[in-house]
Amino acid sequence: MSGIANLDNLLRLLDDDSEVVRKAVQEKLASMRPDLPLHLSRLERPLTVEEDRLVSRMLDPVRRNELLDSWMRWRWLDSPAAQLEEGLAQLSAFLAGWKVRAADLAPRLDALAEEAFRDGGKMDARELAEWLFGKKGDPVRFRGNSKDYYAHQNSNLFWVLDTGLGNPISLCCLYRLIGHRHGLTIEGCNFPGHFLARIVSDNRLYLVDCFNRGRFMLASDVARHHPAANPGMDEIIREPASTDAILLRNLRNLEEAFDRASAMSDRQLMRKLAIRLMED
Repeated sequence: MSGIANLDNLLRLLDDDSEVVRKAVQEKLASMRPDLPLHLSRLERPLTVEEDRLVSRMLDPVRRNELLDSWMRWRWLDSPAAQLEEGLAQLSAFLAGWKVRAADLAPRLDALAEEAFRDGGKMDARELAEWLFGKKGDPVRFRGNSKDYYAHQNSNLFWVLDTGLGNPISLCCLYRLIGHRHGLTIEGCNFPGHFLARIVSDNRLYLVDCFNRGRFMLASDVARHHPAANPGMDEIIREPASTDAILLRNLRNLEEAFDRASAMSDRQLMRKLAIRLMED
């Protein structure tokens, strides 16, 4: 069997009684994987819910191997923002499912950035935070998912863009990547327990809590008065979080999320990615 013409016949064999047949179907789907969503969209009928589930299950091991093989390619890119976006795109595409590609993230971010700076005009970092996270009386486009804080989808930027919900690090990364498209310097702060964005404005250093309505805080106040303050806090705040540190923290979050959900295969995958990052 080959090509779109026989795809419908292939789908009928997804739950065949023969393991040999199912293995052959899996191999065929894997060979078609890059263009499979496009091929399926050209069928005369949509996938049933059960067919979608079976295709997803068959492609899961293929997608894990794809992520392992492609991981760390972000390191080849020439800027921290590009590296961060590519690493997050790879992770987000895996979390989003077999129909989504890492390359799909950039157009989504481009569109949001265009909307933001069309609505708000020439904005600075504080104004962008207000547009994204909502100052008092304004709509909240993105907010912290406090009801399901440990859900793995909080780390999936496709899901964040679709739902407006995220965790501290995904919302900070979204803020940074949108701002970068319009020349704003927004960095990360690897603050213990609660990732923050980091902004220099009027020669003053601010930390931004994107999880809590984009709240701006003077870094010096945080360093002195936060409950987690300690002698090493000044150094954490003074130095922006590296791409490696941000992606590693994402992977640790995902490892914990999958552990809580008893999704051991995905938890092990996140650990493998983290080890590769630390060893590279």
